[in-house]
Parts: sequence; structure tokens; C-alpha cells
Amino acid sequence: MGWFSKLLLPGRLRTGPTALLPARPDPKTLLAVAQLADPEARTDGDDILAGGSRIESPVELTGEVLAKLGVPDEDRLWACRIAAEGPLPVDFFDKSLAEGIAYRLGGWSLCQGEPLDPAEDAGDPLVYLPAVPEPEEILPILAESLRHADAVDTARWPEGELIEGVVHVPVRRGRVADVYAGADVLVTVEEGHRLPPAAQTRWPYLTEVAIARVSPVARTEEEAGEDAERAGAASGDAADDRAEDVTSAEAAPGPLDAGSDAEGAEVATSGNDAEDTEGTEGAEDTEDTTDTEDTDEARGALLVRAAVALALADGLRGIAADSRGFQIAEAADVLPGVMPEP
Repeated sequence: MGWFSKLLLPGRLRTGPTALLPARPDPKTLLAVAQLADPEARTDGDDILAGGSRIESPVELTGEVLAKLGVPDEDRLWACRIAAEGPLPVDFFDKSLAEGIAYRLGGWSLCQGEPLDPAEDAGDPLVYLPAVPEPEEILPILAESLRHADAVDTARWPEGELIEGVVHVPVRRGRVADVYAGADVLVTVEEGHRLPPAAQTRWPYLTEVAIARVSPVARTEEEAGEDAERAGAASGDAADDRAEDVTSAEAAPGPLDAGSDAEGAEVATSGNDAEDTEGTEGAEDTEDTTDTEDTDEARGALLVRAAVALALADGLRGIAADSRGFQIAEAADVLPGVMPEP
């Protein structure tokens, strides 16, 4: 059995990186997913080689082993351990590979003993570019694909210039070359990145690439402080209202006087319990609705950013990918559970 023994298996998987999947993946599907990260990924016996890493064949895990891995609520999962072939993969590619596989197959990733649900953080779409584009190359594309900014936020972008609804900020410091901002999307162009497998296949003659990172426009600290103040004021008003309610309730006569019998008390108590139950159910329904709305909003914003990444890749002859380096062909490819055809 080798490392498959119950003694060695948990330790090997815990250090990872490992993809924990809800069902045994079809070999063709697993290869197709791996080829999104490395188009030259290939099978090697029961394993898959991708980007200097070996994706080992799935192993069934039962409740006993899962409990040792810190996953006690699952009865059965399938584990694909990612092992580096030779030196460590570029930019922790093995870890990204485990997360990307889990993201598309609806599972978890495990690395250094920490389980992670990749679907909770899709990250920012990326565009691999052979070189940093000139502003006159990228601005027309962004002017068509971004929701336009109305003006330059001089507090945030003192050197920014508004051009056709896009704020251009030439940075030229460190790795960041340029920043482009619309109303709700930020594009940061970075240079000097080592080639990921997808880019190496496209541009084997290059030694490094530029990356355009498409992220949400972050709020300034001042804006966050204003929101906190508003939230605090609202909480204070609500607390005052509650205090007034308590005072009025104490001043008002109770529903039962000292001479009321036990039957009346029981009726009053049961009525209050019913109201409490209804209130609790209503609160749970409201929370569920809010969570669903938040999820839908987050996914919608992610699809918008993915569309911008695809527009940049098309206009600048680059490669659009998700945050873990898996190529995307359409915006929906960035959503969790979206798999390529085997």
C-alpha cells in the first residue's frame, strides 16, 4: 500500500497541496481541468503531469481519515495530491493547481493542514501579456468595456487623468507600471512576472510576462470611516428606540394583575412563544434572502470583471485566466463548478 496506509496517508495529504473532491473525478475531466492551467498537461500512467507538478490519481477517503485531516462532517471524499516534480513549481503553482481543481469540481483544497473552500474567494481575473501595453493601446479597450468614471478622485489618484471615462494613473514604481480605473473596476498592470505554464506555451521565447489584474475599486479609508460612523449612528438610534420601548413597557400595566389565574398566564405565555417563533423564522428567512442576494451580487461583479479581462486579452492578444492561472474562454468560466468539456 505504501503511503496509502492509514498511518502515512493523512500526513502526506495534510502537507499537500491536495484537492479534496466530493466524487471520484473522471480522468478525462481531470485532464481537461489541468489543461486549463497548463495546455501541455498530459497523463502519465494513472497520474497527470502539469506545469512541473504531478496530480496523483484519486484516493478514496473515509470518515476516519477525514477526521484526522480536520474534515469531520464528511463521510467520503476523493483526494488528489499534487506533488512537485523536481524543484518547487514556479510561484507555488502546485498550490494554485490544487485550489483550481477543487474550485471547478466543487471541493476543498488542503495545504499545510489548512482546509480551504476556494469557492469562498474567487479572486481577481488576470490577463497575461507579452509586454506592458502603452496607454494608447489599452485605453480604447477599457473605454468600451468599463463603466465610466465621472471624474478623477484626486484624493486617491492625485496624478490621475480622466480619458474617455477611464482614469489613467502612471505609476512606474516597483512592479506596477500603470493603473486604470473605471467607476467600479480597477485594472493594475504589473511587469516582471515569471512565465506561468499557460504563457510559456504561448510565448516560449519570453523570460517574463506582464499581468493585468482586474479587481474591484477599493474604498478609501476615509470612505470606510464614514460608513462606520453612519453604521454607529444608526446603531445608536436603534439603541435609543429600544430603550424608549423598554421604559414604556415598564410603565405600562402588565397583561395580568396579581389576581390572574394560572390559565391566563399560560395563555399569555403561549402567545408570546408563538410570536417569538414567528419572529425567529422571519429573521432566518431575511438572513437567507440577504445571503442569496449578496452571493448573486458578488457573482455578478465577478462576471463583469471577467468580461473586462476577456476584452483585454482579445484586444491585446493576451491570455485571460482566473486568479489561480486557469484559462477562461468566456466570463462564466470564472464561476465555481464550471468545468471544460473533456
